[in-house]
Parts: sequence; C-alpha cells; structure tokens
Amino acid sequence: MRIRDFLTGFAGRLFLWFWLSLTLVLVANFFLGRYLEERIEPRPLLEREKDQFTKLQHLLDKRDYTSIDRLRRSRAGKDLILLDPNDKKPFPDRRLYWRLRPLLEAPNLSAMEIRPGLVALGPFDISTAEGSVTAIWLMPPRAVPPWKQILHDSPHWRLLTSSILVLALSLILARWLSRPVRQLSRAARRLGDGDLSVRVAPIKGELGELGQEFNDMAEKLNMAMTNQQRLLADVSHELRSPLTRLKLAAGLLADQQENSYTSRIEKECDTLEHLIEQVLTLARLEGSAYQEDFSPANLSELVQSAVEDWRFQMPDKKLNYQGPDQLSCRAKPRLIQRILDNLLANATRYAEAVQLTLTGDAHHWQLTVEDNGPGVPEEQLGKLFEPFFRGDSARPHGGNIGLGLAIVQAAAQAQRLHIRVEHSTLGGLKFTLHN
Repeated sequence: MRIRDFLTGFAGRLFLWFWLSLTLVLVANFFLGRYLEERIEPRPLLEREKDQFTKLQHLLDKRDYTSIDRLRRSRAGKDLILLDPNDKKPFPDRRLYWRLRPLLEAPNLSAMEIRPGLVALGPFDISTAEGSVTAIWLMPPRAVPPWKQILHDSPHWRLLTSSILVLALSLILARWLSRPVRQLSRAARRLGDGDLSVRVAPIKGELGELGQEFNDMAEKLNMAMTNQQRLLADVSHELRSPLTRLKLAAGLLADQQENSYTSRIEKECDTLEHLIEQVLTLARLEGSAYQEDFSPANLSELVQSAVEDWRFQMPDKKLNYQGPDQLSCRAKPRLIQRILDNLLANATRYAEAVQLTLTGDAHHWQLTVEDNGPGVPEEQLGKLFEPFFRGDSARPHGGNIGLGLAIVQAAAQAQRLHIRVEHSTLGGLKFTLHN
C-alpha cells in the first residue's frame, strides 16, 4: 500500500489524529512542567518599592501590637504573610507560600515578582508584645488582564485547557470519521426500505471503496428489479391479446353448443384475466408507472365505504367497523381503497367475521383488520407478503393466486405507510396499517 493511500484512508486518518492529539498533550504538559519548575530569583528593591515599604513601616510603627494575632487582623496585616520565627512557615497556610521560598532565603530585604502585577517584599521583622515576627509584604497589585493573572496563578488551568483542546479535536475526529459511516448507514436503510435509487457520495480511502461497492450493488439491484418488473409487465400485456381471442372463441362456441367444457373454459379465462390484472398492478406499484398524488382524504369514510361494499358482496359475512366518523389526513385514496379491498378479500375468503378498527389522528393513525379465520402457522407469517405465496398447498384457496397481500405491501410502501401481520385474538390474522 502506498503511503499516500494509507494517509488518506481510514486507518491513516486515525493514526495521524491520534499522534496529533498526543503531541498536543505532551507539548502542553512540557511547558506546564517548565512553568511549575520555574524559579524566580529575588532582586533589589526599586525606588518606587522602597518608598512604599517606608510608608508601610511608618504605619506599623504608629501602633503597638499586643499580640501576633492582633497584628494579623489589623488593616496592614491583610497584605502581610506572617512567618513562624522558628520554622519560617506562615501562620495561616497561604497558597502562594511555595513561590516565596527563594525570597525567604535572601540574606537581606529583597523583592520578587511572584506573578504579573504582584510583587512581594521581605523578609523583615515586626515587633509585637509577644516578640518579633518575620513578615513578607504583598504590595498592592498592579492592574493586569484577568485571564493572564488566572493562567499564571493557577497552572491547572493550562492542563485543563489542553485537555479540553484534545477533547474537542477528538470529537471533531469522531464526527469526521463517522460521517461516511453514517452516510452508508442511511443509504443502506433507504435501500432496505425499497428505495433502489439511493447512492452515496464518493469519498477517498477504504470507506470510499465500500461506498463504491454499495453504489454498484444498488445499481445492479435496480437494474434487476427494473428488468423483472418490465418482464412481468410485458408478459402480462402480451398475454392479454391471446386471452381476449380465447374468450371470444369460447363465447362463440358457447353460442353454437352449450356444454360444461365451454363454461369451464370461460371460468379459467376469467381466472387468468384476474391473474394478469394483479400482476400488472403489482408491477406498476413496485415500479414507477403508478402515478397518484397525495391529497386530503377522509380515511374513516374510505374504510366505511369499503366495509359497505364488501357487506353487499358478502352478505353472509359479518363485517364490523369501530372508529371515528371523521379522520382527515393526506393520502392516496385509490391506493388506500386497493389496500382495503385486498385485505377484506383475504379476510372474507377464510373467515366468517372481520373486525376493522381505526384510531389516532391526522398525524399518527392506525388501522387494524382482524378475522376469526384459521390463520397460518407462525413460521409462515413473514412470507404472507411474498408474491404467489399461498401457504399450505393442500388447503383450498378459492381462487386465491397469492398476489393480494403483495399488492397491499407495495401499495403501502408507495405512500410511505407500514403494514405488519400477526396472530389475532379472534383466532385468525391481524393486519395493522399505520403511517
């Protein structure tokens, strides 16, 4: 593998980003360590510092301090760090004490800038009734930018800043690396839902090769499905002409001599014509030949109309509807009607009672069609929407050719609806259609 291909690939990006983040952390900690180990040497007092220190001494000499604690709580003591004469440690623990050690070791009065704008003077002695106490004076600080003072006084901020920087870079890396994966995932989901026109944008590296393979696969599937649908449509269309002539010949023969054979021929011709019509419908729904726009529709009215039609066709069957009288939504009414007709035809073929239930609103609605028929075994539920599947071959099908439920699924997908099947508490099957 060439170096350029490696660096532009998924593994190369991960490798480079890892070393970039690691380098940033090492550099940040290197400078932080140098900062923590930095030793600021004391220096002689400037003239301005000498004048201010003289004023402090006059202020301290004006008062007689009866105790060290009284000195510490005085107005001047707020800017003083008082040290124990024995071990040279501050009475109250002060955060800046570790930076003042070089000043404590100075042989005479010195100054040291412990951070921008803050200068310490010392050490010097202050007399009290309890004895002398060593002190260091923190001069009134000069104005400096707050961010500079914080970063200088709190080294942990630098480490926190470097950690946040690495975290941000890692998040950017994660999104950058996962973007083509998410794109492939969305494309695969759309392909699984039946959108064979989906393609992914070209990218470089291993994921780019995977994306190209995905596009090739989708193209081959699209061509195969298109050829299959074209074949079904062409064969069905070509069968119509000889079928029409056969029906005409059977009709003429029946006019000349009526017998059981001519009736049988006419019946089989009707069955074959119905089969051709169903195949053409399925081919149009799975392809792009079927055109119907979404429009406002009263779903409740469509369901009740279908129930009334099938009550008229099947007066010996019990069809019951439960739901609102008005449920407006955007749909394709003719496809909804075709779904209802095929579901009711399937239910009334095997059951005596059919229950239709409509619930929800315009945005989220659900229609269930369940019956008290014999149902199918559990392992056959997932095959009911396959074309020409009719379950048990020994079971009488009453003219069923196995395309009705396939048309239901294709019609549902054509208007972005979902259909599922399960066993019903009535004993038969339960079909659920929802948006």
